Amino acid sequence: MNNPKFKIQNSKFKILFFSFLLSPFSFVPCFAQNTPPPPQSLQKEIPAKKGRPKIVVGGGFGVQFGNFGSAVSISPQAGVYIKPWLLVIANGQYTYMWQRNFYDSHIWGLGVALQPCIIKRIVVHAGYEFEQNHFRWLDGSPSQAYNFHFAVVGGGYKQYIAPRVFFQALVLFNIPITQPTINNYTHNYYPFFRIGVGVDL
Repeated sequence: MNNPKFKIQNSKFKILFFSFLLSPFSFVPCFAQNTPPPPQSLQKEIPAKKGRPKIVVGGGFGVQFGNFGSAVSISPQAGVYIKPWLLVIANGQYTYMWQRNFYDSHIWGLGVALQPCIIKRIVVHAGYEFEQNHFRWLDGSPSQAYNFHFAVVGGGYKQYIAPRVFFQALVLFNIPITQPTINNYTHNYYPFFRIGVGVDL
């Protein structure tokens, strides 16, 4: 039983047996190595990552109250982000202004403005607006049309209510650049509020 040949064969058997048992673990480092990518024809197409929206559309509703008259307005607008924090907008506007038993007017306008976001959700509004005022005293006088030019400044709050939809509330001031006189009437410059919704495209 002390045959050397038997011992050698028995040792070879043990070595082969344990090698077989340990063989799965010998492949573990292979899984950690970087494998070459598959051929281009077999690779799935990866959709391009979408960047920040470049265009915004929306509109607003405005109100104004004062001793010399009150007003309501609507103002559709569209804009472009030129920086992630800076929006350039163009807007149209229609306003109905009145003072009971004295006058009423229909005002049509166009404007451009910059809206930088200086702090999260806080925006500044600075722009120019042109308005044509169709004014009428309520004493039977004929209506008259006058042109106005304003610098419009103010600020407000902007809150996203959906991934690409936001709500915005602004307090704005008209600063006259030119102001024609309308039969002893002058445009009033009380602050006005503009509330709107926009969509990033």
